Amino acid sequence: MKDAAVRKYFDQGHLWYFPPPEAFERLVTFANRHGRPEGRPYYSVDQIRPLTGDEWACYRSVFNCPHGYTNVWDRNPVNGSERLRLGNGQSAHLNQKPLDLLQLIIASSSREDDVVWEPFGGLFSACIAAYRLGRRAYGAEIDPTYFALGVERVRLATAHARLL
Repeated sequence: MKDAAVRKYFDQGHLWYFPPPEAFERLVTFANRHGRPEGRPYYSVDQIRPLTGDEWACYRSVFNCPHGYTNVWDRNPVNGSERLRLGNGQSAHLNQKPLDLLQLIIASSSREDDVVWEPFGGLFSACIAAYRLGRRAYGAEIDPTYFALGVERVRLATAHARLL
């Protein structure tokens, strides 16, 4: 079947899926054998050598949905002891995320020792959830008040975890 690989992996966008490593290696071999010389190597990160199937597999997204869950997850707003409050009793952040939900998302979509980046940190809930799951967490927050509260929250969460 002429161009079967193209039809299977690179056409009909709604049906596309990530080629498994063995199929990827066949695509690379074919493209480098039959493609234009000025475009070689095909499927390369460094433009020196093509990716291997094992390297390609590292680019695959991770998603391990826990048994019994649908693809829609929600939680009630954070309250009780998890809700961070200021000295006057007011909520520190109106959109504080539930740690159990973030842990579910991070555990489902990453592996241990992966990096989790939280660009809009707020109170750094994703960083705390990532730390609890053995991920390396990095976060940023532009608001100095939220940043200070979030850094202190991370400090307390990681100090407590080290004591356990």
